[in-house]
Amino acid sequence: MEKDLDKTVEALSGLLKGRASSFEIFLNSTTGVSVEAKEGKVDSFKRKKSVGAGIRTISGNRPGFAFSSVLTDEALEKTVSLALSGSLGASQDPLVSFPFPKKSNASLDLLDDSFGKTTEEEKINIALRIEECAMSFDKRIKRVRKASYGETFSLTRVVNSNGVDVSERETFYSASVMAVAEDKGESQMGWETGMGHKRKDIDPCFIGKGASVRAIELLGAKQIGTVKCPAVFENIVVTEFISALSTAFCADSVQKGKSVLAGEKGKKVASDKLNVFDHGVMKDGWGSSLFDAEGAPRQKTALLVEGVLQGFLYDTYWAKREGVESTGNAERGGFKGFPSIGVSNLYIEKGDKTLGTLFKDMDKGLFIKEIMGAHTIDPISGDFSLGATGFWVENGALAYPVRGIAIAGNLLELFSRVSAVGSDMRFLGSVGSPSLLFSELSASGA
Repeated sequence: MEKDLDKTVEALSGLLKGRASSFEIFLNSTTGVSVEAKEGKVDSFKRKKSVGAGIRTISGNRPGFAFSSVLTDEALEKTVSLALSGSLGASQDPLVSFPFPKKSNASLDLLDDSFGKTTEEEKINIALRIEECAMSFDKRIKRVRKASYGETFSLTRVVNSNGVDVSERETFYSASVMAVAEDKGESQMGWETGMGHKRKDIDPCFIGKGASVRAIELLGAKQIGTVKCPAVFENIVVTEFISALSTAFCADSVQKGKSVLAGEKGKKVASDKLNVFDHGVMKDGWGSSLFDAEGAPRQKTALLVEGVLQGFLYDTYWAKREGVESTGNAERGGFKGFPSIGVSNLYIEKGDKTLGTLFKDMDKGLFIKEIMGAHTIDPISGDFSLGATGFWVENGALAYPVRGIAIAGNLLELFSRVSAVGSDMRFLGSVGSPSLLFSELSASGA
């Protein structure tokens, strides 16, 4: 496949030279497998394969774009013609450009050499083992939904007329499950997931048992009245809030006035306990790579330091609009679309307090373990209104599970109330956080 892609680059470069002022070729090839288990049997087994090229051109400051999933000579010629003709109808923009070559000094190990060398049976057994570990944990676990396992190999190459020519080879492994617990006419669900660049990052029993624990611990949950109290948010809950805030750190949102952080650079916008980074070359990071989707080198970018907003994330275009350097944060969903700004590995820096210590510091209050409706958080205003479940904490220890909670507020106001940061760092995909203690939270109950 790599030799075929080399021929594609050579062919496209020849077709584009002399016909566009500058050009970019983005090639991506992915292969993978996904498995789902149900009731001790294979419920689905799917193979996936995708390959294609996306072409961007600039002619007279006018951008053009086209893509193709067919890489024959005839298809490539047609794709180039479409990109060039498309630029004729585009508006002139003197800021549109492609990056120049810049070396990355980072070193990453994101490829599992065992990819493609295991049998179908071995892949299936991982999904079956996840289901088995969930079901066997406790007799109150009555069924399992979507015990799944997947693995993907991705090869990406970016070439442009300025001399950029970079490639990335990565593997991705992921698994998840939902367990359903029932007792005394009550039903609760719990989920767990695992992901990484290496097969060893997937622990079937950790995932299966973890989902069962989450389901069982909420059985017998009580409703509480409306309270205003301190609260600890579990690490995975915080990642959902940070995910909702991620677009606010992107320069395009900021420059368009669609970010709650617009106009706040250099100002204190959160608790001085918070340090937030985007780290594109983090060791083993789900979103790590040496180069971004335009071929610019990834880097570690400070966003919040002791609650003060340091800056934003950029690709080539939006950096040029502001007269700064790209932070290497261009991303693409594949060869069929334009690059846009996105996070790589966005996280809150961990502290030194265990989860138990956070409970003791809080003494009495809420431990939020799950929120519902995170997709409704407004990234422009930062306002949110969400359902939540978790535990009531008394004397620094879990007292009983609670449900039917509604929490509302504003993201920046919420993060301004962080009084302690945990040490239990966890990433869900490309977003990570430890658990956090908030000095005050308003929660509506029954």
